[in-house]
Amino acid sequence: MKRQIGFIGLGAMGSGMAANLLAKAWPLTVWAHRNQEAALKLVGAGARQAATPRALAEGCDIVLLCVTGSPQVEAVVKGPEGLAAAGKPLLIVDCSTSNPSSTIALAAELAAQGVTLIDAPLARTPKEAAEGKLDVMVGGAAEAVARARPVLE
Repeated sequence: MKRQIGFIGLGAMGSGMAANLLAKAWPLTVWAHRNQEAALKLVGAGARQAATPRALAEGCDIVLLCVTGSPQVEAVVKGPEGLAAAGKPLLIVDCSTSNPSSTIALAAELAAQGVTLIDAPLARTPKEAAEGKLDVMVGGAAEAVARARPVLE
């Protein structure tokens, strides 16, 4: 059985990535970080929509982030309605253009809460995202990378 996937960041790159997850029959829940239109299109294709990042995390095993950068990553991860507030083991795959030192610090902070964060920046363009042909460079613990691999392929 496929794990439940969450996706936050449905912009130029993320909307294509999320659509490809649905096309490959991954159970998908989305949260509209900014782009409600993209979220509604994905819901029409079979995704579920969460009211908050926390609600998304409560129903997911793996969450992909494709937001602008480190400040936006921290905004959806931390706080009372953030992903980490779900209070459960979770794998977060950050595909954003994040600052490496911020990612390292956030990963350490989350690890203390039982949440694993791996870094997975993207290469190529929105066209390739829609075609499912992105290059992803993944960094993190081997076990976490192995858990994320089927979702990223």
